[in-house]
Amino acid sequence: MEAFLVVVATLVGLVLGSFANVPIHRWPAGGTVSEPKRSSCPSCGTQIRAVDNIPVVSWILLKGRCRECDAPISSRYLVVEVITGALFGAVAWVWGLDPLLPALLVLTWSLVVATAIDLEHRIIPNRLTFRLPVVLLPLVAFAAAMDGAWPDLLRAVIAAIAVPGVMLALSEGFRLLRGQPGIGMGDIKLAISLGLVIGYLGGFELVVFAYATIISAVVIAIVLLLLGRAKLASRIPFGPYLAVGAMVVLLAQEPTTRFVARLLGI
Repeated sequence: MEAFLVVVATLVGLVLGSFANVPIHRWPAGGTVSEPKRSSCPSCGTQIRAVDNIPVVSWILLKGRCRECDAPISSRYLVVEVITGALFGAVAWVWGLDPLLPALLVLTWSLVVATAIDLEHRIIPNRLTFRLPVVLLPLVAFAAAMDGAWPDLLRAVIAAIAVPGVMLALSEGFRLLRGQPGIGMGDIKLAISLGLVIGYLGGFELVVFAYATIISAVVIAIVLLLLGRAKLASRIPFGPYLAVGAMVVLLAQEPTTRFVARLLGI
């Protein structure tokens, strides 16, 4: 049953990864996922056939090119599909048939979309951050009802307010010192959903999330500085680090909490 769940989750992740490319491509330009109903080649405008829209397989068979005009198709489409499928499979493997699994998969999909858009455009669209808590809250409440974990739901709601509140305070503090916000509003809005889900898992998981986010940001920033790809004044997208911190909690909850507990001497 566990293997079957992982396979199904991976396949669903591949399909939803293919769909994720739609908002990733359209939202930054002000478009919607519903119009146009079918995707088309960015170069020649030809609608993509159903047979050419099979996740991963179609991109490989077409060798990353449009069937009609032979224009190159960005490898981002393939990467998003593979990463989403892999993450869905990994989350299903770690959590099994937990009542919280639907919420975790929705969050995972959203983090893939947010990361891809933030890396390319340095924004996280309101169309994602405003809708995500509305979807996640009922799913988290369902998990709480199934497990009888109402105190966990209360903690999740508090965290959904506290986490972005702390980030906003830090951003404003940085603005007072440096004259510009330290954290983008898109990141702060995304933190509402992150606080909701991770807060449901536990208060200590929020600490792990903070540690993982900060450590990943510091490591990547140092690497970029050493490679000459960024300067101290560079505005590096923060959304991907939030995604890394969240996925560390979702995929390695127990070992990371033990590690941070030892680190803090608890």
